[in-house]
Amino acid sequence: MTELEIMKRAKMYIDSLAQGIDPLTGNTLPDSDIVNNVRISRCLFYVSGVLGKVIDNGGEVQKKALKRSEKAPFYLSEEQLSSIVPLAGEVNISTLAGSINSNIDENIMKKLKTTDVTGWLLQTGFLTTETINDKKYKTPTAEGENIGISTELRQGPNGIYRAVLYNRSAQQFIIDNLPAIMEFAEQK
Repeated sequence: MTELEIMKRAKMYIDSLAQGIDPLTGNTLPDSDIVNNVRISRCLFYVSGVLGKVIDNGGEVQKKALKRSEKAPFYLSEEQLSSIVPLAGEVNISTLAGSINSNIDENIMKKLKTTDVTGWLLQTGFLTTETINDKKYKTPTAEGENIGISTELRQGPNGIYRAVLYNRSAQQFIIDNLPAIMEFAEQK
């Protein structure tokens, strides 16, 4: 008998006990039997559910997370790409990337990195880097502003900072160009 078969049989026994049935004879156990205690019965149902998940996972207690170096590069199929829609209002690049990454299995695939998106936008001339007081900031070029990229001064815990924001049009532009951004990321 394989380990998985043993687990399935154990689950069957636990399910029977949780229902107040002797798994070996099929007879209903008396109300006074310990397995008919509400707490014990609930515990048995819980353990059965956990064991069911392990069985569904092929007998593995938990999927082993791949190391970043073992994960596949970020990729979206045509169907996944067509299902992505821009978020309401103006958002920063981290929020947009998080929304896009919600379409992948992060256990087996690398996430889309914000630096890949902004790197591609810099390379294609939609963003530029500006130095103010020895600090580098990304700002939209005229082409970037035309597609809906803007900046806004905001107050944060460390003082005032310049947020780069992407309206629905800019978000759609990025979504439409994800294949080029993925190619850019692969070449880095």
